[in-house]
Amino acid sequence: MTVRVESNSYLTEEQQRVYQLRTSLERNGGTPGGFLDLLAAVVEEGTWRQVPSGVNVGQPFASFTEFIEAKPPFGLGHKPEYVLKVLQVPHPNEGVPEIRRRMEAMRGAVRAMLAEDGITGYSEEQRDRDIKAWSALDRSGGWWLAFFVACQVSKGADGKQPAASRPAKISAAEFARRSGTSPERVLRYLQAWEAAREGGVVQSGTADLFPGHEPVDLPDEDVWGQFYSSRRSSTSERSALVAAAAEVAGIRPTKALEVKENPTALKVAIIADQRTAEAAKQALEVRAAETRKAERVEYIRRVADEGKVKSPAGLSMDLPAQAKEKAATYVAVVQDEKATPEAVAEAYEAVQALIVETVASDPEISIREQRTRFTKAITTTVKNIESIDPDDLIAVADDDLRAVIAAAQKRINDLAALISRP
Repeated sequence: MTVRVESNSYLTEEQQRVYQLRTSLERNGGTPGGFLDLLAAVVEEGTWRQVPSGVNVGQPFASFTEFIEAKPPFGLGHKPEYVLKVLQVPHPNEGVPEIRRRMEAMRGAVRAMLAEDGITGYSEEQRDRDIKAWSALDRSGGWWLAFFVACQVSKGADGKQPAASRPAKISAAEFARRSGTSPERVLRYLQAWEAAREGGVVQSGTADLFPGHEPVDLPDEDVWGQFYSSRRSSTSERSALVAAAAEVAGIRPTKALEVKENPTALKVAIIADQRTAEAAKQALEVRAAETRKAERVEYIRRVADEGKVKSPAGLSMDLPAQAKEKAATYVAVVQDEKATPEAVAEAYEAVQALIVETVASDPEISIREQRTRFTKAITTTVKNIESIDPDDLIAVADDDLRAVIAAAQKRINDLAALISRP
C-alpha cells in the first residue's frame, strides 16, 4: 500500500480530510452533521489507511483505534469512546432514506472496527444506567422491556468478555439484583422474547442482541400477552426458574436441579434428617403463601374483568358497574410482582367487602342471599339426618340423644308452622 506522507508544511489531500474531520468533531460535537458526513467519507474511501501513522513513518495505522487516538495532523486526537458517543447523535438530514442508509453503514463499520480492538463504548456505568431505566419503566411491561432484557441477559452469562468483542451479557440473577426485581421475572421477559423469535414475531434472537444494541422494530402490544405469562408452565421454564433461584440463594444451580430431578431422594432425606424436614416445611409454607397469593391475584383480576362473583352464601351474581370499576383499581396493585402477600391480602379483602356491600345495598339481592343461606343450612341438615342408619341409632340411643332428637324435631316443626302461615 502506498502511503502519502506530509511534505514540509503542506498536508496531503488525505491529511487535509483528516484535519477537517477533527476540527468538525471539536466544533460541531453537539450537532455533528458535518462530522458524520466526513467520517462516512473517510470510512468509505479508507482514507485513514492512506495517511502515515506519525512523523517520518511510512506505514499506515494498524487499526482504526490508533487512527482516532493519534495526535493531529495524523489522527483525530480523541478517545474512541467519545467518537462512539457522537455516533449516537442523529444526522440532521437522517430523515432522507439515502442519508440514513449511509449513516447506518458508517456507524456499523466504525463500531465493528473498534470492536476488533475490544472497544464497544459500553461501560458498566452505562449498563447500570440502562438497568435503572428499565426498572423505572418496569410497571409498563411490554415488548421494549423484553427487548432490553434480551440485550442484557444470557442464561449462561458469567460476566466475561465475549469472543466477538461485544459487551458481555450478565445473568438473570445479576440483572435482578441491579434492577430490584426477581430473577424469575427477568427470565420470563427473556423467554417471551425467545418465544416471539420462534414464532416469527421478532426478527432478532437473543444470540443476535447485545448491550447497547440499536433499537429494533417491535410487535404490537396487542400480541404481548400471547408470549409473556406470569405463570410457570413448561419443564424447561421450571428448570430455568430453579436455576435462577439457586443463584439468588448462593448455591450452584446444578445442586438444585439434581434435587428437582430426584424427588424420591428428597423424600428419603426429609424422613431421615430433621434439618432437611424443617427446610422442607419452611419451603412448603412459602410455596403455600405464593399459591394463595397467586389465587387471590387471579380472583381479583377475574372479578374486575368479568364482574361475576359469589356472595358469602354462595349466590352467583353480577357486580354493578360502579363496584366493578372499584374492583378494577386493585388489579394494578396485585399484578405488580413486587406486591407483598400482605398487600394482596388487603386488596382481596377489599374486593370481598365490595361484594358484601353490594348484597346489603340491594334489597332484592339481600333477600336472595338470605334464602340461599337458609336453603344451604337446611339442605345440609337434612343430608346429615338422612345419613343416620336407624338400626345403629336404636342400638346406641340414650336419654341425652333422645332429648337432642326431640329438640331438633320441635325446632323443625316450629319453623314449618311459621312459614306455612298465610
